[in-house]
Amino acid sequence: MKISTIRIFCRVIAACVLLFEGVTCFAQTQLPLLAQWQKAAQQPGYKNDTASVNLLNSLSLGYRYNQADSSLYFAKQALQLAQFQKNKPGQIASLNNIGMAYYVLGEYFQSLDAASKLMQLSNTIDYQPGVANAYQVMGLIFLGQNKFEDAINQFAKALDGFTKVNDQAKIARMYFDIGLCYDELGLPKKAFTYLDKALNTGELIKDEHIISMTYNRMGETFFHLKNYPQAIVYYQKVLNAHYQDNWERDFAFSGLAQTYYGMGLYQLAITNANKGLNLASQANSRYDIVRALKILSESYAALEDYGNAYRNEALYKINNDSLLNDTKEKEINYLHLKQQQVDNIRLEKENELNKQKLNSTRLIIIIISLAAIFVIIILLIISRSNMHKTALNKALKQQSHEISRQKEALDDLNHTKDMLFSVISHDLRSPFAAIMQTIDLVRSGDVDDAEQKVLIDDFYRQVTIVNNMVNNMLVWAGGQQKGAGVEKTSLNLTGVVDEILSVSAFMAKNKQINIEHIHNGDQMVSADPNHVKIIIQNLVGNAIKFTPERGIIVIHYTCDDKYRAIHVKDSGIGISEPKIEKLFKVVGKEISGDGTNKETGAGIGLALVKQFVDINKGSIEIKSEVGKGTEFIVYLLKADV
Repeated sequence: MKISTIRIFCRVIAACVLLFEGVTCFAQTQLPLLAQWQKAAQQPGYKNDTASVNLLNSLSLGYRYNQADSSLYFAKQALQLAQFQKNKPGQIASLNNIGMAYYVLGEYFQSLDAASKLMQLSNTIDYQPGVANAYQVMGLIFLGQNKFEDAINQFAKALDGFTKVNDQAKIARMYFDIGLCYDELGLPKKAFTYLDKALNTGELIKDEHIISMTYNRMGETFFHLKNYPQAIVYYQKVLNAHYQDNWERDFAFSGLAQTYYGMGLYQLAITNANKGLNLASQANSRYDIVRALKILSESYAALEDYGNAYRNEALYKINNDSLLNDTKEKEINYLHLKQQQVDNIRLEKENELNKQKLNSTRLIIIIISLAAIFVIIILLIISRSNMHKTALNKALKQQSHEISRQKEALDDLNHTKDMLFSVISHDLRSPFAAIMQTIDLVRSGDVDDAEQKVLIDDFYRQVTIVNNMVNNMLVWAGGQQKGAGVEKTSLNLTGVVDEILSVSAFMAKNKQINIEHIHNGDQMVSADPNHVKIIIQNLVGNAIKFTPERGIIVIHYTCDDKYRAIHVKDSGIGISEPKIEKLFKVVGKEISGDGTNKETGAGIGLALVKQFVDINKGSIEIKSEVGKGTEFIVYLLKADV
C-alpha cells in the first residue's frame, strides 16, 4: 500500500511538470497574437474591421492542436463578428475552424453541423476552398467513426478542390488523411504512397506540423506491420523535432506506448502512455485520451497490477462511450442526409441553368443511345463468339497440358528403365562373375577343406551383396509405380534391428566390426513394417560397407513428444559436404561408391530410405565428418500405445 501511494505521487508530480512545460512553451508562441487581439479589441472600430475576424481565426488555428477548447472559443467569436459584418469569407473561415475544433474535441455531431453550414455558405458564393474544407471536415468525421472508405471519398473530393486552387498546405493534409485511411484499412503499400507525398509536400512548403503528423502516421503504419524498431524511429522523430504541439506529441507518446507493449516492454509502455494521457488531457482530445487509457489498462494487466488496470479500464470505458453514442449516430445520419439535400439543391440550380442546352441536345442523345444499343448488340454477338472460342482454347490447353504431363511421366519411366539396365549390367556383373569362379573351383576339386571354407564364405558374401542389390532395386522400382501404398502398424524398432543384425552379422564379422545395439526396452513406432526393414537394412548395410576393419557401429534411440528416432553411427570414412547435398536426390553410380573392402552397390539404397521415410511422415538427418564417421538419424512417428 505504501509503495502504491509513492508511485501515484510520483506520477502526479511528473504529470504536473509535463503540463507546466507544455503550457509554458505553447503560451509563448501564442503571446504575440493574443496581445495583438487584446489591443485590437479596445479600438473603436473593432467590430467593423474584417482584420479582427482574421485575427480571431488565426488564434483559433494556433490553438487547434494544443488547446482545442480555446480554439473553439476564438472561432465562435470570429463567426459572431463575421455575421455582424455580413462578411461571408470570414464566416466560411470561422465555420471551418469550428468544425475542426469540434473534431479534435471528438464532438462529431457539432463538427458535422459546422461542416454542413460551411458547405451551404460556400456554395452560395461559389467559393471552392470553402467547399473543399467542408469535404475535409466530413472526411475527418467519417474517419472518426472508422468509416474509412467513406472518408477516402470525401478526402478525394477535398483534394480535387484544393488542387484546383493550388493550396499546397491543404493538398499535403489530404495526402496525409488518405494515407491514414489506407493504413487503417490494412493497405500499407497505398498508405506509404500517400504519406510519402504528404511528407514531400510538407518539406517543400516547410510545414512542420504536417511533417510531424506524417512521421506519426508512418510510425503507426510500421506498428501495424509489427516493424517495431521502425515505428519507434518515426515516433521519436516527432518528439525530437523543433516544432512541437500537444496533439502530435500525445499521439507519439501513445504510439511509443503501444509499440513497447507489442514488444513486451510494459513498464516503458506505461511511462509513455502516461505522458500521452497528460498531453491529451491538456489538449482535451478525447480520442487520444481513450487511446492512452486503453494502453495503460492493458500494460498494467500484463504486469499483473490489476488495481491500476481496473481503474484505467473504467476510465477508458467512460471516455470511449462518450465519444459517439447511438443518439449522436442518428443525429450524424440526419445531418448527413441534410448535407445531401444541400448538394441536391445546388445540383438542381445547375440543372436549371443547363435545361435549355439539354432540350436542344435531347435528339442527339436519343440517336447516340440507339447507336449505342446497336453497338452493344454487335458486341454481345462478338463476345458470345469469343466466349465459345475461349472455351475451346481452354479445353485444348488442358489437353495439351495433360499430354505434356504424360510425356514427362513417360520420359521419367524411360530414364528409370535405362538407369536400372545400367545398374544391372555394371554392378551385378562382378558379383556374378565371382560366384561363377567360386562354383568352378569347388567343382574342380582342386581345393582343400580350408580353402573350400574360405571360398564358401566369399560365396556367401557375394550372394548376400547380390540379394541386397536385387531386393533394393525391386522395391525401389515398385515404389516408382502409382498406387504404392502404406500399411501402417505399431511395431518395435529394437526387434526389427535385432532381425537385421542377425543377417548382417556375418558381413560385420568378416571385417571385425563391433556393432553395439543400445536400448532399454521396446521402441514402438507407427509405420509400414516392410518400409522400416528396408530403411534399417540399408542404413546398417551402408555403415558396415563404409566402416574399415576393426571399426565400431553404434545403434541407439531417442524420442520427443511426437517422434522416436533411431541413430545409426559408424566410425567409417565419412561423407563430403557436396555429396551430402545430393545424397537423396541422385541414384546410380554418381552417388554410389566402393566400400572399405571394395564392396559395390547399386546407388539406390539411400534414395529408397528417403522415399520410405517421407511416405511414413518421418524425416531423416545426417551428421558426417570426413575421416571420422557418419551418423544417420531417422525420425518416425511414435505409436499410440
